[in-house]
Amino acid sequence: MALPWALLLLGEVLAQDAATQGCLLPPAAYNAALGRPASQSSVFPNISIAANAVDGNRDGVWQHGSCARTLTEREPWWSVDLGGRRAVAAVVVKNRQDCCWQRLRGAQVHVGDAPAERGRDNPICGTITDAGPGSLSTVCCAGLPGRYVSILIPGREDALVLCEVEVVLQGCVPLPGGEGLAGGRRGGSRSRQLRATLSPAIAAPNVARGRAVAQSSTLNAISLAVNAVDGNGDADWEHGSCAHTEKELEPWWHVDLGRRHAVYAVTVTNRRDCCWENLLGAQVHVGDSLADHGKRNPVCGAILDTGPGVASTVCCNGLLGRYVSVIIPGREDFLVLCEVEVTAQSCVPPPGAQNMALRRPVAQSSTADRLGSAINAVDGNRDGNWRHGSCSQTEREPEPWWTVDLGRRRAVAAVVVRNRLDCCWHRLKGARVHVGDSLVGYGTNNPVCGTITDAGRGSLSTVCCHGLRGRYVSILIPGREDALVLCEVEVIRQGCAPLPGAPNVAREQQATQSSTSNGSGVASKAVDGNRDGVWQHGSCSHTRREREPWWSVDLGGRRAVAAVVVKNRQDCCWQRLRGAQVHVGDAPAERSRDNPICGVITDAGPGSLSTVCCAGLQGRYVTVTIPGREETLALCEVEVYGVFPEL
Repeated sequence: MALPWALLLLGEVLAQDAATQGCLLPPAAYNAALGRPASQSSVFPNISIAANAVDGNRDGVWQHGSCARTLTEREPWWSVDLGGRRAVAAVVVKNRQDCCWQRLRGAQVHVGDAPAERGRDNPICGTITDAGPGSLSTVCCAGLPGRYVSILIPGREDALVLCEVEVVLQGCVPLPGGEGLAGGRRGGSRSRQLRATLSPAIAAPNVARGRAVAQSSTLNAISLAVNAVDGNGDADWEHGSCAHTEKELEPWWHVDLGRRHAVYAVTVTNRRDCCWENLLGAQVHVGDSLADHGKRNPVCGAILDTGPGVASTVCCNGLLGRYVSVIIPGREDFLVLCEVEVTAQSCVPPPGAQNMALRRPVAQSSTADRLGSAINAVDGNRDGNWRHGSCSQTEREPEPWWTVDLGRRRAVAAVVVRNRLDCCWHRLKGARVHVGDSLVGYGTNNPVCGTITDAGRGSLSTVCCHGLRGRYVSILIPGREDALVLCEVEVIRQGCAPLPGAPNVAREQQATQSSTSNGSGVASKAVDGNRDGVWQHGSCSHTRREREPWWSVDLGGRRAVAAVVVKNRQDCCWQRLRGAQVHVGDAPAERSRDNPICGVITDAGPGSLSTVCCAGLQGRYVTVTIPGREETLALCEVEVYGVFPEL
């Protein structure tokens, strides 16, 4: 019965592909041009910079300040740098609606690897023929590859006005810092192949690893839901790294990503040793609801290639949601998942995220007035009123810049920039953020994280850098004469490993647990400051074997928790810790399992040291529990680190 159903599903997918080939774009199609560096042949005075066309605003009224515009000149052009070679499905262009819309008629769209003014030599996707008031033209590019998308008015003198340019990519959108995925089947080592598509400096973020999971049922003790997010791509079920339900109607599995993410793709590794056809037709859902176990959330796609051990990539192209579910719809079957990886973009700094720029050495191209010192942008004060003396400001000059020295090479998650709110806030539009190790060109030759597109009054812009590494963070206004005003710049650190010297707020605090084995494994031993993983040495807590054992520490007051570090036993029985959940909240002792979950321990090797990121989750009690099974809980040390101290 499965084969006819799968053929029907395949027909629906092919029909959808046919529509895509006709350039019918989904309502939430990913825009690869948004916030990317843009340039143009000239700039009409004041409010017409190239960056306006990639600010995410389709407002077609030029006076509102969201359209790019050149001077009237021979063959004017505009170009956007996508950051890497991409396969372009279509380019969507918004025309001006208040005046002069006919100017756009006959404009050509080019895609290729020649930059800026040379973009006219790149292959042509097509020509804009609808130049009505506020027209929205979709030019089909059918996968034409290139790094630059250019728009040119050929063969005449005119002004080029673009109120928005959106670039829609073929297949899966690009992973942060790397190339896109084609979608579909991948064999062999999944993690190795995924990283092979990326820039060496940036790894694809798998936001599912170690997160809280659940499934409709569990076949046996080696088939836990958590196995699918343990980072182990072993596709042989007998090796104990695959999730496996019982045979039932519409089995399901889901992962809680902890907060809302824009999901690029979901990669699912099938079983290799047996029964791989069970996964045929499984649907991947992404959304914010757990109603009906996530089945009501939007569908990213279906798994159609179910060969032995195949890793299938389902493109979600920025679909938003907290929960990712895998469901076998409409039939009774087993659901077996040997790994689920969720590649997503989310760089909103969590509460208490470390600002690495605070009070670090800074420089800028010039200083306007005694109030505009460069150091003002890293003083920890987000006051956007320049007269209050907490904003940096350069003179009005060509391509002004500002840079901060982080002291050593760092992995940067995001850069947060506070704009001026009392005057002249529009100046910041189009400013570029660079991260790297060079001070050549004052750091502006380093790789670009992104561009500031929101230059509203007192705006707070978060530019995602996805772990880009470098010692220097620079901000530049490219291609024009202006003043650069920054009321605060915060550089957010990637990851949550405790800083050297950070205080362990759990040490020697009061601890309790569900039971104690032999009277010697008391709860307090997990907070004695000793990481010795040999139980016989007397420094590990140990419960009896029981249903859902737990251990909890009282921090003495409410804390914002950055990370919890758990030391496993190393002399015996270390696998018992696999799937243990870490909770933080205000419910004490045995009730603490109802507190929010930070994450799950997936590395249960001998003496493993697991760091669970809690991203500022607040609570008085930190609890470790083994959910859903009868087990012994042994903890050789638990360390709790508060939100990162500022340096």
